[in-house]
Amino acid sequence: MAKGNGGAKKKAKSSKKSKKDAKAGPIVGVDVGGTKVLARLVDSETGEADGWAKASTPKTGLDDVFDTIEAVIDELLDGRASKDDLSAVGIGVPGPVDGDGLVQKCPNINGWDKPIQLSDVMGDRLGVDVVVSNDVNCGAVAEHRVGAGKGSDSLLAVFVGTGVGGGLVLDNKLVVGARGMVGEIGHMTVEPGGRPCGCGGAGHLECYAGRAGIDREARRRTEEGASPFLPDLVGSSPIKSRHIQAGVEAEDPLTLELVDDAVHALAQAIGNAASLLDIPVVVLGGGIVDRLGQTFLDDIAASPRFGGFGPDVTRLVLAERLDDAGAIGAALLAAQD
Repeated sequence: MAKGNGGAKKKAKSSKKSKKDAKAGPIVGVDVGGTKVLARLVDSETGEADGWAKASTPKTGLDDVFDTIEAVIDELLDGRASKDDLSAVGIGVPGPVDGDGLVQKCPNINGWDKPIQLSDVMGDRLGVDVVVSNDVNCGAVAEHRVGAGKGSDSLLAVFVGTGVGGGLVLDNKLVVGARGMVGEIGHMTVEPGGRPCGCGGAGHLECYAGRAGIDREARRRTEEGASPFLPDLVGSSPIKSRHIQAGVEAEDPLTLELVDDAVHALAQAIGNAASLLDIPVVVLGGGIVDRLGQTFLDDIAASPRFGGFGPDVTRLVLAERLDDAGAIGAALLAAQD
């Protein structure tokens, strides 16, 4: 998963609010993904959210994506608030973001293959301050403030989906690093010279725990004579988290072996990271974790490959925010910027 900075802010020219006034107003958080755009209205002080609005992410160009962001915000505000009431808008995107709100690219959004100053674009459209952040960082902030990590000063959030992404909060502050790469746990090497990674490397965590990596390995192993359960279940379509869950429930030998590989790879990477940074809580979410649940976390904690000082150094908990983590975290980052 691509990573980016914690949040970049643009002061819209047409905004009538001062920074002092902005602290009191509600904030809209928007999660822009490859399949959907989701918005929630968030109280800037409590983090409590009200209302949902969402739409499919257009595949017809960036202007249509920007139109959809604006339309989803308008739908959310209808009957709840006006744009003049807002103190800011936070937007989470699946790509690297620099300190000025420049989104380098978003590979899973059609046409987003060049840098876009999204904070400027949406700030001018909305007439309000816009903060742009990486979506995984937004998820980490949501889990820290109003999710499974609430009450902990520090946490590592790990999201296991198509790939594996992470976000780090230390001493109540999101940490992003000089190049926005803090939390790139999916590209930690867990098997030197191992399975090929989509980034061009080999043996990375997401090759073993991410859906795309599991899909590639399942098809490769099936061609060599292993159980065809997963490929037969989906045909030429991608293997999804629900299919992996079905394979586990059916006790398909290959699925169980691939999930076991994911467990051990996650245990090694998470344990090492938690020991290095003295992290008391690791929050795990994403499609695969949501489907496999607490048993999956228990298996990770029990793995003999748990890195560093083992599970005694950290506690593994299931994410709570699920579908709205990106939107909530984007709003919370905008509130503190």
